[in-house]
Amino acid sequence: MLKGFDRRQSGSHLSPHLQASLLSIGNLPMSWHEDFSEADYQAYWQLSPEARGQRLAAEQTSDALKALLLYQQGRQTLDSDDMNTAIASFEEALLLRPGWHEVWTGHAAALLKAGEKETAIASCDRALELEPKAAEAWRIKGAVLYRLGRYEAAANSCDRALELDPDDHQAWSTLSDALNRQGRYDEAVISYDKALALKPDEPFTWGSRGTALQKLGRYEEAISSYDKLLQAEPNRYKLWHQRGLALRKLHRVEAAIKNFDEALNIQPDFYPATRSKLFTLLQTGQLLRYVMRSNMTERGSVKRDLQNVVDSLVKTKLPTLVVIGLVVLSSTHSRLTALAIAGIFLLIAAIGDLIAESQQ
Repeated sequence: MLKGFDRRQSGSHLSPHLQASLLSIGNLPMSWHEDFSEADYQAYWQLSPEARGQRLAAEQTSDALKALLLYQQGRQTLDSDDMNTAIASFEEALLLRPGWHEVWTGHAAALLKAGEKETAIASCDRALELEPKAAEAWRIKGAVLYRLGRYEAAANSCDRALELDPDDHQAWSTLSDALNRQGRYDEAVISYDKALALKPDEPFTWGSRGTALQKLGRYEEAISSYDKLLQAEPNRYKLWHQRGLALRKLHRVEAAIKNFDEALNIQPDFYPATRSKLFTLLQTGQLLRYVMRSNMTERGSVKRDLQNVVDSLVKTKLPTLVVIGLVVLSSTHSRLTALAIAGIFLLIAAIGDLIAESQQ
């Protein structure tokens, strides 16, 4: 091994786009055409783990074949969560064939999935030193840069990948997300459309596209895009909330409230949906009537919403209220003044919440 890595299974932190297979499905890497044929590559690819292990252990197996077998083992393990094995396989292959840029690319993909982002960048750079036109290395570098929050650099890297391979769905997806993060929503939507033209059944791309469309004020399109993801994953409560906000912008109040309620049915303590619902009712003059409802089912909903308001107050504002009250009390020795100042703070905070909600 190149380093003494000891990593736990850690692929779950990746975004849905990056949880997909990070390497394209295997054909013989260009670097290896002098050593193997495509038929050889496919035959070795089909080996069972036991047969592969026997080949690797055999003394007569050439270094080139061992490197190939280890590379394939790393690729096949990459789709699991066993990144220790994947990284070790690529690193053993690199000891045998450090000039094969595809192995460096595979190494970078495994490191990314293991959360070793800076080391993954170094492996991408090594692959690109060996082959500047390696589209896969550019794309994985873009994915790593995105995970590092370097969105402009990520977009540039994905652009380079797409110059070399314009049909790379994952490069379009990462580029779209990077543009979205930079607030370049028009470009992001165009890029999402490119990704979806290549893979229309990708629900997460539809959801991200909806977010960009909502930022652009294209609410009907955003709702349609959200629906594609919700068909696949109807329990995404945050997306129901976003869909409700889009409906509210279209003045479809009843539908918006139903969406907020859907989010709360899935996640009852999701305060943003409660805040959006109560604000919408206040805005339309229905809040008092809602609170005063006597129907048993509706009273349960009212109780839940009020409990969320109280819980949010306790978690986010009560500590500050207590501190303000104690400071004022210690300096003025007046409980009335302390209560008045704390009340003013609470009012300001409530107004701030209303302003923030109105801007959603």
